[in-house]
Amino acid sequence: MKNSNSNTRLILLHPYIQKQGSSNRLWLLAFVSFFTIAFLLTLICTRESITGKTAAASTTVTGPVGGSSLGSVIGGNPLPTTVINTLLHYASKNNESYHMAYSELKPISDVLRKCSSPCNFLVFGLTQETLLWKALNHNGRTVFVDENRYYAAYYEELHPEIDAFDVQYTAKISETRKLIASAKEQIRNECRPVQNLLFSDCKLGINDLPNHVYEVDWDVILIDGPRGNGPDGPGRIQPMFTSGVLARSKKGGNPKTHIFVHDYYRDVETMPGDEFLCKENMVEYNDTLAHFVVERMEENRFEYCRKKNNNAVKKDS
Repeated sequence: MKNSNSNTRLILLHPYIQKQGSSNRLWLLAFVSFFTIAFLLTLICTRESITGKTAAASTTVTGPVGGSSLGSVIGGNPLPTTVINTLLHYASKNNESYHMAYSELKPISDVLRKCSSPCNFLVFGLTQETLLWKALNHNGRTVFVDENRYYAAYYEELHPEIDAFDVQYTAKISETRKLIASAKEQIRNECRPVQNLLFSDCKLGINDLPNHVYEVDWDVILIDGPRGNGPDGPGRIQPMFTSGVLARSKKGGNPKTHIFVHDYYRDVETMPGDEFLCKENMVEYNDTLAHFVVERMEENRFEYCRKKNNNAVKKDS
């Protein structure tokens, strides 16, 4: 009987223990729920506050292609990096003797300003005006090509917003006449005026740039490099021939391409200019800057210029 009574007392205490455990779990559940709700409310309020401030402080500009957003922000923001770099660059280099004059900068600037956005601008040569060209074509695509791979890499590291590629020129100024004669002989084959230079073996064609450079329909091309002095220098015959082919081979965009050639007072520039960019395409000449407008051409045309050039190509002795 003693054992039986002891068991009975244990049975009577059992419900009390169960009730006490349930109560503790309820308090714990209430405690966790309270802090969960408080955390969610804080998160929602913070997100709405940030969204409201961002919408009030910025305005998104719709891009010209398919209504896509360019992410440009208007009002109260710092100047674009390219503009700042340009101002700093010219403030620190104002004592340099070699640079383009205003009469040379203005025609290029005017064409870029009138170019449909986004404007595709290809520049041969990294010069004192590099940051200026990038800034003037702020909403477009600007690509630079230079003969010095180390300087191109250094410039990109110094100015990450600049797209610069190096190219190995094979031409020599002393061979200018011979190269022009060779290109005219191959006008129906490797040196066609309309072709994809990426697959060309023409001696004057530049074919070692990144693939996407040949896929772009360039609106403006500036030739301000490579070196054009000394018999062993590469001269600018390869950029001039390449620019003419890129302009005539465009698949879309504006059928006209503006091509500027700097230092157009030397024979090493004027001879290939007359042959591959053509006198009839020259619309302006100002001291040392020549401005050509070259139009897209049909693939079955095998002539660089519509009018025959009267300047005979002399063979090197």
